Amino acid sequence: MTADGAAEPNVEQPQPHQYAFDGDDQAPARARHHVREALCSWRMPEDTVDTAVLLASEITTNAVRHTRSSSIELELLRRDGEVEVAVRDSGPRPVRPLRAISEETADLWDEHGRGLDLVRRLASRWGATEAGPGLRVWAAIEATGDVR
Repeated sequence: MTADGAAEPNVEQPQPHQYAFDGDDQAPARARHHVREALCSWRMPEDTVDTAVLLASEITTNAVRHTRSSSIELELLRRDGEVEVAVRDSGPRPVRPLRAISEETADLWDEHGRGLDLVRRLASRWGATEAGPGLRVWAAIEATGDVR
């Protein structure tokens, strides 16, 4: 019910988009493509699409670079004014928690080492959960603004 007693409209959330692909050097490009395609089909604002694409690229790159996963799973969810990008790998898991790794300061001139820091700064919420032998790393962003 709304404040004036009217019934809330029944707004259906789009179905999650799920993709699986090889855990090779092309995985980040595939993730970017799928995220852009899905969010554009949901008529998300351009800045939301761009941020989600960047988050998916960083998380997927980490999964490929830091695990020996033969496959990567990408999941996109839309709910309650936000979009969640999740990447699942098949391990192995890092020894230290990802939050601790993300808070380490990379040298400004280093070519690598800033991915999780970027995720931490761009996402309104993010985290990682154990998923079999690997991790499911996710990041959520607000999906507000003008639609496409």
